[in-house]
Amino acid sequence: MTHDPNDPNRTDPNDPVKPKETYVEPVERRSSPLPLIIGVLLALALAYFVLQRFMGDDTVAVEGDTTTVTTEEPAAEAADDAAAAADDAAEAAGEAADAAEDAATATGAAVEDAADDAAEAAGEAADAAGEAADDAATATGEAVDDAAAEAGAAADAAATEAENAADAAATAAGEAADAAGEAADDAADALDDAISVEEEPATGTTTTTPPAPAN
Repeated sequence: MTHDPNDPNRTDPNDPVKPKETYVEPVERRSSPLPLIIGVLLALALAYFVLQRFMGDDTVAVEGDTTTVTTEEPAAEAADDAAAAADDAAEAAGEAADAAEDAATATGAAVEDAADDAAEAAGEAADAAGEAADDAATATGEAVDDAAAEAGAAADAAATEAENAADAAATAAGEAADAAGEAADDAADALDDAISVEEEPATGTTTTTPPAPAN
């Protein structure tokens, strides 16, 4: 017996031929933080240059033909602090990029593992469905063989009974024929006896001949 997976009349949800579907939960993929990191780095660099450009308190002194530029220490310290902050921001951005890369790698590995698990589960379901179909086909073949064997045995028994009945009928017919032959012989003997009695000479007494027996 074959199973059509597209048969609209199939209502058995546990049909072994129908493969079971495995639900794979979607994995949320986060956006890359690299654009934000690049923007932070550009903002810090711009702030550094602005600080270096406008916060420097330079004093110009002209003495004769010599020009002397004097820079106060607070502006230099501010520039150094801005540079250190930029370095820290760059280091933090690098760490964030590494973390983002690690997260992307972990996400990709999780997606691959989920896909592999889903494929393996689907393969196992398909194998189980194939084994169930094979078992059903084997059971159907065995049932057909058993039914054929029983039908053959019933036919043989019927033929034997018919043969026995024919033998019994032939035997009864032979016995009836023998009985009819014996009855015919008896009738012939009785007729011969009757004829012999009629041929005896008359002695003055009247002899009454009995009628012949009816066949």
